[in-house]
Amino acid sequence: MEADRRALVVGSGYAGVKHAEALEELGIPFTGPLSARRVMEDPRALDDATLSVVHICAANDLHVALAGRALRAGKDVVCEKPLAVDVRGAEELVALAHKTGRLAVLAYNYRFHPMVVELATRIAFLGPLHTARGSFLQDWLLLATDANWRVEEARGGASRAIADIGAHWLDLAELVSGRRIVAVAAQLGRLHGRGTEDHAGLLLRFSDGMTGTLMLSQAAAGHRNDMELSFDGATGSATWRHERPNELWLGSRGGDAVVVGRDDELLSAAARALAVLPTGPNEARRNLFAAVYARLSGDASEPAAPLPSFEDGLRHTRFAAAALDSASREKWVSVA
Repeated sequence: MEADRRALVVGSGYAGVKHAEALEELGIPFTGPLSARRVMEDPRALDDATLSVVHICAANDLHVALAGRALRAGKDVVCEKPLAVDVRGAEELVALAHKTGRLAVLAYNYRFHPMVVELATRIAFLGPLHTARGSFLQDWLLLATDANWRVEEARGGASRAIADIGAHWLDLAELVSGRRIVAVAAQLGRLHGRGTEDHAGLLLRFSDGMTGTLMLSQAAAGHRNDMELSFDGATGSATWRHERPNELWLGSRGGDAVVVGRDDELLSAAARALAVLPTGPNEARRNLFAAVYARLSGDASEPAAPLPSFEDGLRHTRFAAAALDSASREKWVSVA
């Protein structure tokens, strides 16, 4: 990594703090986290010639303005998800990233868990896939007294559970399977008079006809950050759970299930390289940033997982819009 490469973290909430912690662990100098609202009022920090990378960790409604200003200022950008609150904003950022030629990365950090990397390697051993299934459950918005800017449609966007936590699951399902989600049938649930969904049940159709099911909730008591991703194939099944991140469950018909741990012999050299690094709740974000800054420093080697792009964010913004449309019309909707 270049010693003089310095970052700016915009957004002083949870995400901004975690970005700062990961950068500090990697030894990357940075400024912030700065209040995103204050940067909006006085954006000169984005023009600072001593800064080369800007991390956007602001409320969703500020992503387009802040990331756009940073790209125009010649900065590389790491942006929290969702990329934008609507498809038009996401399209604008994708076009701007192409025009400026800057590295534009979406913070899909779960890609960089060592056992997710291992799952991607082992997926071929399951045989032809026929099902992807899973869930992402949280409970931090269960009560009527639970409040956060994400429940405000003007700040968080028209979709919450799907755009906020569902996007992470969708990203992993597509990345690991190598297939794209092409259609969705959605049912949404809202609590306490909120305008955006607290939970959602989704049926999915993938590009080769593979089916999928996904349950999302930010009101499931006792579940803190419980994501589960499973695949069923002709000869085997596999499951990874974020609550047990260092394990990968593998099953076959008529045989005993096998649980592979990060300390076991792993098939993927990339997973082995990540598995020896310090563990912790921020390790995947640290691993993602290490790959980002290695790329910026001219390292041409392949990262443990592909860097998540603004195009990925646009695709999932389109998915969220299709899911809302599906729930409204009670029918399958194609993902544009």
